[in-house]
Amino acid sequence: MEKYIGKDIIVLSNRIKRRMRVAAEALGITDTQGRVLQYIWEESEKREVFQKDIEDEFDIRRSSVTQIIQLLERDGLIVRESVQRDARLKKLVLTEKAIEIQKVMNGKVRELEAEMQKDISPEEKELFLKILCKIRKNVM
Repeated sequence: MEKYIGKDIIVLSNRIKRRMRVAAEALGITDTQGRVLQYIWEESEKREVFQKDIEDEFDIRRSSVTQIIQLLERDGLIVRESVQRDARLKKLVLTEKAIEIQKVMNGKVRELEAEMQKDISPEEKELFLKILCKIRKNVM
């Protein structure tokens, strides 16, 4: 019987999403909101983050990102701030409430990462990531 890579990737993805969904819901957010907040949190340390960055990073449509951002803003997790160089641009900034949520979620992510990497050597991890990168490029 032929073994399909896609099926295993989907199963693993579903398991990871389920775990993160439970952790996020305990904090009053969705798993998608958690991923977006995580991205803003990490990237904001290096540069300003805009809606377009989220669209590109997660490969999701503008309308979907708009909805996510509006909900995050409504729930007091982000604010949109004008940037000096172009008043039309609005950078996304986490509120203190979001930062506290992110600290907890980051801990959950680290726990899950450690669990997933248990008994995997650094060499195996590096090879896996190389193969995963090739697969991702193949299905662009």
